[in-house]
Amino acid sequence: KHYSQLIFHLYFRMDGKELYSRIVPNDSQNCPAKAAINIDYDYFLNDFSKRRTPSMLREITHVISKMTKPPISFGVGVPNVNTFPFEKFEVKMKDGSKYDIEGSELEAALQYVPSKGYGPLLTKLYNLQDLTHGMQDWKSRGVLVTSGAQESLHDVLQMCVSPGTSVIIPNPSYPGTIDIVRPFCPNIISIEQDKDGPRPDILQQKLEHCKKEGIPLPKIMYINPTGCNPSGVTVPTERKIIIYKLACKYNFLIIEDDPYFFLHFMEKDPVSFLSLDTEGRVLRLDSLSKILSSGLRIGFLTGPLPLIRRIELHVQVSTLQTSSLSQVFVNNLLEQWGNNGFENHINKVKAFYKSKKDCLIIACKKYLTGFHCSNFCLRFSRMGGTQWRNVSLVKNKGS
Repeated sequence: KHYSQLIFHLYFRMDGKELYSRIVPNDSQNCPAKAAINIDYDYFLNDFSKRRTPSMLREITHVISKMTKPPISFGVGVPNVNTFPFEKFEVKMKDGSKYDIEGSELEAALQYVPSKGYGPLLTKLYNLQDLTHGMQDWKSRGVLVTSGAQESLHDVLQMCVSPGTSVIIPNPSYPGTIDIVRPFCPNIISIEQDKDGPRPDILQQKLEHCKKEGIPLPKIMYINPTGCNPSGVTVPTERKIIIYKLACKYNFLIIEDDPYFFLHFMEKDPVSFLSLDTEGRVLRLDSLSKILSSGLRIGFLTGPLPLIRRIELHVQVSTLQTSSLSQVFVNNLLEQWGNNGFENHINKVKAFYKSKKDCLIIACKKYLTGFHCSNFCLRFSRMGGTQWRNVSLVKNKGS
């Protein structure tokens, strides 16, 4: 008891229900978050998430990571890196370039890091979001490294959904989303899609129906805006603006699940919901799985600091963190590449998948021409990964 009190009073201070560091008071993660407007984020949380409190041990890990000299800590039970059997990791790229993970970087790769993510990698992800989606207000927004976009999606839904919670989900939609929310027994509001994605006219009709019938208004809308899995649809900017205005009018969050963002074939990057977000209503889910490696399990979640903090509290007591080795691995790769190298790699990935798409088009024209069927629809998306096919076979006479 006295030991815990000692650690608590040396390292932390209390402000209401929140726990803040005494060691790094100027760090943005230790300052109460302010949204772009006065949004009551507690409204979007379920009771389960509201009851979460900071893990003292994981908060100490964050404090220690900020110290310039490794401390002799009596606060966290971590193994000594000198006992680990690894001396160095040598990484060779396909273009012949190499980089090593050794010394202090190796220690970080083999040790616990803060639940929010490895500091140098977080810095690069902040920069990436600024370059890709416009300059962000990092006083009101934050980034959390996750073990892929699937974990991000799970944690966001687990934070918001309770039995009876209304959730907007386009139809068709990513099956993994349905699998996550089903056990929570939500009220799913299904929105039909056309060639440009979820139809905002139907969305508004259903929102008005909820108000008229006394049905709880939705707290969140899930959307996969770029090369939607499985429809292949990419939502144009004009429709995103309409949907975002509806989110502001009816007070719901937008879960922008965008793991295929870097695989599109358009001349310019799509305008994201994050770049349109003026009120702090967007939680954006990104992934490096489709462009670097799915096995590295690196994704990242961007959104309002109060919500990022809630999810961080979940990570603190579940997985603790995303793999340190994967985070250092990716950080060093991005460091070596720089912004130009990263963009060059993405262009190579796009070219690869575009060639696959072109082959598929040729094969369809060759083998499906004259195919006897009804309700035939083959829509090729503007990205690599997902193409949409509707085929209803008709039995030939005499067959």
